[in-house]
Amino acid sequence: MDKEFTRRFTKCPCCGSEDRFCEQLGNELKERGLAREEWNFRLDVKEGVVVDKAKADAIPIGSEVPSYGIMTDVCMDCGCMYAIDLTRMDVKKPPPPPSVLLPNRAERRRMDRGDSPQPSDFGRN
Repeated sequence: MDKEFTRRFTKCPCCGSEDRFCEQLGNELKERGLAREEWNFRLDVKEGVVVDKAKADAIPIGSEVPSYGIMTDVCMDCGCMYAIDLTRMDVKKPPPPPSVLLPNRAERRRMDRGDSPQPSDFGRN
């Protein structure tokens, strides 16, 4: 697949209508000054990566992997939900989230004795 793949669908695949529900709601908000002109309203926006969970840990942090973006809306004439935008992207694998730091033995003893918290009790420097 082309790394720059993007496809936009302007008409309902079932009936050919160009009227979309969320897009129309967004236009009403824009007309009333309640939404920015550059905003696009969609029923749903999904982004993610397709990866084998068994192999995900073997992918080095910072490596680029293929990802997708899908925007959907609903046809106002026939009610069909359909993709209005499909995009292929590359994203870098992020570092894992920081783990929760548990108190060390000295901090646990102070806490058990009821001593006042020390600066070290709020994170390690």
